[in-house]
Amino acid sequence: MSAPAPARLRSHLLAGTIRHRRDRFTTYDFTHDVWYLALDLDELPEVDRRLRLLSFNRRNLLELRDSDHLDRSNDGLRGAIDRRMRVHDLDPARLRVTLIAYPRVVGYVFNPVSFYLCHDEARVLRLVLAEVHNTHGDREVYDFLPSGEGGPVFHGTQDKRMYVSPFIAPEARYELLVWEDADRLSITIREAEVAADADGLEPALFARLQARRLPLTNRNILGLLARDPLIPLKTSALIFWHAVRLWWRGVPWRRYRRTP
Repeated sequence: MSAPAPARLRSHLLAGTIRHRRDRFTTYDFTHDVWYLALDLDELPEVDRRLRLLSFNRRNLLELRDSDHLDRSNDGLRGAIDRRMRVHDLDPARLRVTLIAYPRVVGYVFNPVSFYLCHDEARVLRLVLAEVHNTHGDREVYDFLPSGEGGPVFHGTQDKRMYVSPFIAPEARYELLVWEDADRLSITIREAEVAADADGLEPALFARLQARRLPLTNRNILGLLARDPLIPLKTSALIFWHAVRLWWRGVPWRRYRRTP
């Protein structure tokens, strides 16, 4: 009698596009192909066991490391998320956490933003953490709680606390929207600057990830690597390329300043 097939992982892959649009000073709009890991943090040991190409906290072609993300302690990445849940009076035992991020690829990683989607037993989003990295090595985590009456789209806002782009003022606000179903995921960020007269906000950036879900298998990983083998490096190079093009167009440039 053959052994039963292993249960399908909740962890999966996301493949799609990311679009950025700016309308201040110049109209600048681009779309690039992307792919991400979408990992249930409670499944990391099982993911590490099943996947030949992806490992957790050890060397491989693709790696996920606690040190690249929130964790700076000894209780793991899930423990770091649980502490933040408790701050918002959420029970970690009742929530599943899915990390959406690039892996390390041949030892290199850069995630402009990683998302932690915290769902309850009914698959309702109760908290979204956005972990933002800039190209100067700074990191900031924004805790988005749902606003309004709920509905099919998660919506939350946070004031900006860290320098990210030389083309957007530090005095700004993020608006996050998340829509998902069994097959697809859409995450939108709208960033607005404080107006020059400090009266209201002016739209500065629209960014949207639209992706379809794929099973997390060695075969699917190979397919995505064949299309985009160095996705974190590609992202870093494109950040530099688009910055040069915006500077060439004369968009005002603000010097880097480290967040206190």
